[in-house]
Amino acid sequence: MQRTTLAAAAVLTLLVAAPVQAQPTDVHPIIGTWSLNHEASSFSPGSGPRAQTRRFMATDDGFIVSIRATVNPNGNPDFALARVRFDGEPYEVWTGAALGTFLASGARPGATAAFEVIDDRTVRLTQRNADGELMGPTPNTWQVSSDGNTLTVTTRGTNQNGAEVHNVEVFDRVQS
Repeated sequence: MQRTTLAAAAVLTLLVAAPVQAQPTDVHPIIGTWSLNHEASSFSPGSGPRAQTRRFMATDDGFIVSIRATVNPNGNPDFALARVRFDGEPYEVWTGAALGTFLASGARPGATAAFEVIDDRTVRLTQRNADGELMGPTPNTWQVSSDGNTLTVTTRGTNQNGAEVHNVEVFDRVQS
């Protein structure tokens, strides 16, 4: 399983580093590559990931490919990948664990992500587990700054352990 996760993380790194193709001009400003600015972010409880890169790519058929590559606080890599529309509908989320299960048994992921546009710079993400239950804390809000160079992800709620969560993750746009 760990070998699968590392292989998937290597492939994901190539995807995140690949050049961005020309995107339609009417797509949400979240399109692009974003790197976590740990110093500008705050995490409660905990310290957050060691590193994280997010990439959003628009496809010709109206979908957004969302990729998250993370190094967790223990130094372990992980990823999440989804092909979504910003329409509030749920779409499958592939993670290292989901990929391992798929390779072993053919089972598709049960976890979903639903993005909906709030305004021209803001989207809301709601996540559910395989049983359709909200994955706490959710939803969270993603807002691109007016200059287009900062993405702020705000998460408030209660986690699976009952602890109050208030995270403000600040990402800087990676210039290509």
